[in-house]
Amino acid sequence: MSASHLGKTPLDIAKLRDAVRKRLPELLDTVRGKKGLILDPQLTGPLSLIAEISILKDHGVEKIYHLDDNILDTDCKNLIYICRPKLKYMKYIAAQIRKDRQDTSKRIEYSLFFVSQRTMLCERVLEEEGVLGDITLGEFAMEWIPFEDDLISMELDNSTWKELNLDGDTTAIHQAAKSLMKLQQIYGLFPRIIGKGDSAKALADMLIRMRREQAVVEEVSSSTSRQNPSLLNSLSTHIDQLVIIDRNVDLYTPLCTQLTYEGLIDEIFRIKHSFVELDPSLVGTAPAPGQSVSAQPAATPAGASAAVAAGKKKNYALNSGDKLFSQLCDLNFAVVGGLLNKIAKRINENYEERHQAKTMAQIRTFVGKLPDLQQEHQSLRTHTGIAEEIMSQTITDEFNRMLETQQNLVAGVDSNSEVDYIEELIDKQEPIVKVLRVLCLMSLVQGGLKAKVLEHFKREIIQTYGYEHIQTLYDLERLGLFNVRTSSNASRAAYANVRRTLRLIVNEVDEHNPADISYVYSGYAPLSVRLVQCAVQKISAGHAGGSVPGIGLLVNVVGGGSSGTIGSNQTASQNGGQDKTDKTTVTGWKGYEEILKLLPGAAVDEVQTVEAKNEREAKATAARAKRSLGSHHKKTTIVFFLGGCTFTEVSAIRFLAQQDEGVRDYLVATTQMINGSTLLESVIQSTPFDRGESVEQV
Repeated sequence: MSASHLGKTPLDIAKLRDAVRKRLPELLDTVRGKKGLILDPQLTGPLSLIAEISILKDHGVEKIYHLDDNILDTDCKNLIYICRPKLKYMKYIAAQIRKDRQDTSKRIEYSLFFVSQRTMLCERVLEEEGVLGDITLGEFAMEWIPFEDDLISMELDNSTWKELNLDGDTTAIHQAAKSLMKLQQIYGLFPRIIGKGDSAKALADMLIRMRREQAVVEEVSSSTSRQNPSLLNSLSTHIDQLVIIDRNVDLYTPLCTQLTYEGLIDEIFRIKHSFVELDPSLVGTAPAPGQSVSAQPAATPAGASAAVAAGKKKNYALNSGDKLFSQLCDLNFAVVGGLLNKIAKRINENYEERHQAKTMAQIRTFVGKLPDLQQEHQSLRTHTGIAEEIMSQTITDEFNRMLETQQNLVAGVDSNSEVDYIEELIDKQEPIVKVLRVLCLMSLVQGGLKAKVLEHFKREIIQTYGYEHIQTLYDLERLGLFNVRTSSNASRAAYANVRRTLRLIVNEVDEHNPADISYVYSGYAPLSVRLVQCAVQKISAGHAGGSVPGIGLLVNVVGGGSSGTIGSNQTASQNGGQDKTDKTTVTGWKGYEEILKLLPGAAVDEVQTVEAKNEREAKATAARAKRSLGSHHKKTTIVFFLGGCTFTEVSAIRFLAQQDEGVRDYLVATTQMINGSTLLESVIQSTPFDRGESVEQV
């Protein structure tokens, strides 16, 4: 896959891709001769963003397989496994090796590379299976997969949040720490690390500990460190801070339906590793210049999709390499149709220019424009088709009732209609993830459900969807998503206070010219991004209107029609109409301690400094870093989501970047991209029907 859309910012995110791209051929070359490559299915997509098939073939890969429980019949003499350290994969590999042993004519060399690190538990399973001596073990570091210049992902499994908060498996925290350390090695130390949530605290502590351990290693091998000085001995001249958001702090946002263009594509089509699967009819060839261009999304007639000739779905890349998509992705879907119409008219006008071309020079000019024009035309056709598919669902009563219910819940509207709606979903046997998404949101914002209501829904779900979901409901209860409301009602009061203090609900939203991040949910501002605003954007303290310094100003300005940074109106008025606030000043959580107490988990605010004994080396290293990055650049704030991030949160942070344009850039980093359905699917127990068993088998 081409990555020409990367590397256009001072951080040069393409460096991260190139680092992994360089390691893959080196890994393949450790095994001589022709070889077969067996991949963890969850790694196929990320690897396709790193290296093309041609690179694999150039380094001896003849065949590529997916790692599953099926015994592989191959004539390859060398097999290379690349997978995450999961126990089930170890059993699959052991079964394959034992099967090959039975054929004495086969002499196969096995190599296993763990992403990103090997574990003693996996080695023990291989030993117990009796195959550890038959396989060569190694590691393949794949820290970051860049999607955009402002978005990178570790692409871990969607079960990361569940593993951290239900299983007690902190592997993801260690992997995240190693990945963030890689950023520090490239760009220098984060001057400040702030965060919210218990997992965020554990990650920050591990980052600091890893840095100290690395300093000891470099001190011991002083000769090597002099030859290759590390940027870990100097503060970053480009990154001003790292903000860590534990997903557990804000579960409201992913449970709400995303309303940006890219967010709705994810909700309806599911975006996987920046690709979406589309019908071939939507990804066709560009029309001839004389063909009219139409782009007004309209409701797809019932059964229209069935009329499309059956064919295998095609992968379509969603990134800024598609110029039209880069214009649409962060918009509220309500304005997408109008913009597509304007673009269609402009393309038609550009095609009509061919009639005005009379001279050879004019004809040559038009012919030169034609390839780009045809590419834009094809992109328009694709996105018009996608928009039509989305609109065919967004105009339905079912979609709008779901949306209305969610918005009433997050807005704190007291009504019994939510209970009736959930009962209706269960009666219709809608997918259980759809039911639980609303049910969990209601439990969260209301501080739990009344005991009678909770027991009623438990009984209805188990009777309708199967006994397997006794475990599902128990797990949701342990995760705090499906609880009985306590008499103290503290949780409900906490959310209400946070909603009011941070003004999560904005009644007047202009989707065409948004003044606040709440446009991404048509009135609800993602709590996670509000916290980023508190931590990053300069807010003057000591203003009236709130018990916490600066909060009164936040409440007055957010969504109030100003497109400037929060606090800019007040500051400007105090300085004779000129905003003299230093927006690059980093103040951390100062002034927001009371708000943070209302949210679950610990607060983190650590300032990293360079040790005095390394000061001389640090100055030299910083000078080299400054030369390599360029002397003229804005500060960049990294926002890391531990447990997953939604596309609407990315859009909201991009909106903050527009507010801070010329002063600050943002880089969103995450363990993986999620939505409410993928978040809950990792918790939901599979049923016999999910496993493909027939009714008779059940």
